[in-house]
Amino acid sequence: MSDPAPEATPGARRHFGLAAVGIVSVAALLALGVYTWQSLGAVEMSASGYVALVLGVLGTLALGGGLMTLLFYSHRHGYDDAAGGGGAPEDGRC
Repeated sequence: MSDPAPEATPGARRHFGLAAVGIVSVAALLALGVYTWQSLGAVEMSASGYVALVLGVLGTLALGGGLMTLLFYSHRHGYDDAAGGGGAPEDGRC
């Protein structure tokens, strides 16, 4: 006695479509990056280049982490409730 497979809802189809578009986009960007990397050939980078690369990566990670921290802080303390149309927070903070 097997149950029939549940039908996909329109929302699930949309999420699947968005996921598929995202995966295809990431694959295309990855292919472009590999092509660009290989077309450069043997390129040497100085110590200054490596320092700039490391600082750029660390700065990007710090910026992303800081913004995510602010996002979670804002959500946890109700600062974004008024922006979403939910009214003022329960404890009166803005």
